Amino acid sequence: PAGYFFLDAVGGNNGSSADSRGLAFSQNGERMFVLNRQPPSVQVYDTSLNEVGVPRHRLITATDVCRGGSSLTVANVGDGDRAYVSCFSDGTVNVVDPRVAGQLFGVINAGRGPYAMAVSASRKRMYVSNYVEDTIAVVDLTPGSPFEHRVVMRLGERR
Repeated sequence: PAGYFFLDAVGGNNGSSADSRGLAFSQNGERMFVLNRQPPSVQVYDTSLNEVGVPRHRLITATDVCRGGSSLTVANVGDGDRAYVSCFSDGTVNVVDPRVAGQLFGVINAGRGPYAMAVSASRKRMYVSNYVEDTIAVVDLTPGSPFEHRVVMRLGERR
């Protein structure tokens, strides 16, 4: 009976979280990131095990993101976990740092219709498919780089 929990910590009058579109875990599995459209947010939960071996499922933080977020990925390229949310209609990728509670860490102008994302942590690059323009944006994730969170290359020809 205790093997589930509700996403009811965020939203008007608490309890109105709905329309989850993405789910990802930190590399060590102790943090769960959930992308919701109502309200548009990334919620971060503590999923570490308690003293009897049961996940805590406790809300740590929530950050407002774009309306209509499409997908979510989480990566650590050397400076802590970051959540990346593709924002199809905005043409952006929102960057969420769970250590900066409630505040959007950055916005990447990815192209028209960003959807799927993949990260190469060893290369410190993120690849974003732009559905509307048939391209893949290559984003620099190198911490402290002057090009951090910027598109450094585009693969394919824009339509």
